[in-house]
Formats: sequence, C-alpha cells, structure tokens
Amino acid sequence: MGRLIAAGACVMMSNMKTATVREVQHNLSKVLSCVARGEEVAVLRRGKMVARLVPPDPRAPASPDFLTRAQAVWGDKPEGHPLSQIVSESRGER
Repeated sequence: MGRLIAAGACVMMSNMKTATVREVQHNLSKVLSCVARGEEVAVLRRGKMVARLVPPDPRAPASPDFLTRAQAVWGDKPEGHPLSQIVSESRGER
C-alpha cells in the first residue's frame, strides 16, 4: 500500500495502518473510512505514535442504571436529611 494521499488508503505497518498527523488533517474522511471498515489506524508525529483510532466496540456495555440500583437499596425515598442540607451543614459558614 502507498501513503495515505497517494493511494487513498492508510499505510500498513505490521497489522496496523498508519497515517501522519498532517495526512489525518488533510484526509480525515479517508482515514475515518479505514476505521469504519474495522481497521485500526495509528497516528504518527515525527515517526512516533501519538494516537490510535479504533472503531467503536459494538459490544460496549450499557451505562449502569444508578436510579434503579438506588431504589433497590433504599426504596423510593431514602430516610434522613436531603443531601443538599448535609453538604451545607458540613461546609459551615463561609
């Protein structure tokens, strides 16, 4: 494979494609096309890797449902004082 600009694809380095910072700046859509196809792209500045662009993980876990967990632990309305009151009292006079 050629350079990103010449060949329209990223350069292959071992099993990861590479592009310089300048190539990424000038050809972002081509670099993102590589990533969208499932390929990893290493971004190089002066020959050293400074970033790695990877496709999103389709198996990424969903965010935890903190409200459901809190309700399971404390019920609908926890006992005690509101948190804002506790914080105000702990800060004291300012």
